[in-house]
Amino acid sequence: MNRLIQSLVFSMAAYSATAFAQRCGATCANAESFLGSSEQALVASFPEIKRLPKPIQGPRNSRGKWGVPEVLFAAQPFNITFFISTGLVSRIELLSTASRAQCMQRIPFEQVLAELGRTYGDSQAFGTFEDRGRSAQSVAFSNQDMDISLHYSMSPDACATRVIYKAREVKDASEL
Repeated sequence: MNRLIQSLVFSMAAYSATAFAQRCGATCANAESFLGSSEQALVASFPEIKRLPKPIQGPRNSRGKWGVPEVLFAAQPFNITFFISTGLVSRIELLSTASRAQCMQRIPFEQVLAELGRTYGDSQAFGTFEDRGRSAQSVAFSNQDMDISLHYSMSPDACATRVIYKAREVKDASEL
């Protein structure tokens, strides 16, 4: 599965490679191709990767242990966190580091949405929420092996844009 993801992503990432290449070369352009690879392979592949001072609790007992700071994606700055579960990369998150003013104007969200649309085609799901000065918006993309989600949240105190790559888990009705 890892080989299939890598070959699929290498071909799809060619379109968005220039945005990542401005910061850390072809390795970052194919960051999502590391889903399912070993932690050792991940660390060996990124010259800029750093162990996070304190692991971040992730879903399903995963831990965000490794990061690459200030990577450009869709012409916007992001920090990348790699989540590890049972020694394998299970999730990759990009968190925008754009200014609060840019985030409030939805610039990172709109730029990434356009980039993901060019790379993965039409989104599969779209949702919004607004209540008492807080709002959230999510968009999901997928292919045969991977789910990609884009999340935007804004409140009077905070604003964030996050992109999540994870291996696709298809379940039949008996497993639900």
